[in-house]
Amino acid sequence: MNKLLLFMFLSFQLLQAQEKDTISPLLQRKNEIRVDVLSTALTRFNLTYERFLNSHFSIGISGIYSGNKKLQDDFDEGNINNFTKYEVIPFVRYNLSQGQRSFYFAEVFTNINGGDFREIVLLTDATNISYYAIDKSKFNDIALGASIGYKYYIKDQIGIEFLVGFGKNLFNQDKSSDTMSRVGLGVSYRF
Repeated sequence: MNKLLLFMFLSFQLLQAQEKDTISPLLQRKNEIRVDVLSTALTRFNLTYERFLNSHFSIGISGIYSGNKKLQDDFDEGNINNFTKYEVIPFVRYNLSQGQRSFYFAEVFTNINGGDFREIVLLTDATNISYYAIDKSKFNDIALGASIGYKYYIKDQIGIEFLVGFGKNLFNQDKSSDTMSRVGLGVSYRF
């Protein structure tokens, strides 16, 4: 009886080892961290975590913080009326290709964004005199959107990704941007 159990155990271990050998090394790595170099060039910090569920689906989240001094100066001088400071973007992706090393993908995302809004308002004082003033306020909004992209892996760990997409803000369109773009050129590490 013990020999039978030992034989079954060894057979099970051998089958598992063979199954691991047939799975691509890329599919064995389920996690990925990505930095968007295009955003960094525009003084926006964009960091993404992606988790691969299987060969076709992945989920992830991106965080973007804008430290762009030129945009901040344009906002302060009144050249633009809104300045998006942060974005948190959860997403779901579907691999449109059969390959794992290089593939096209489609993505749906939610963009939670916020920042500063500036407008000129007409006010009336206690003596009934009207005057214009600058009113600054904060805004928060949520956008829904879709993207398409292409990803290529070098040596099963280093990835290069190009992404383009748009989303539409749903709630605060009088203060926030109507559309939120999702454009990026990312470099990633898969582990």
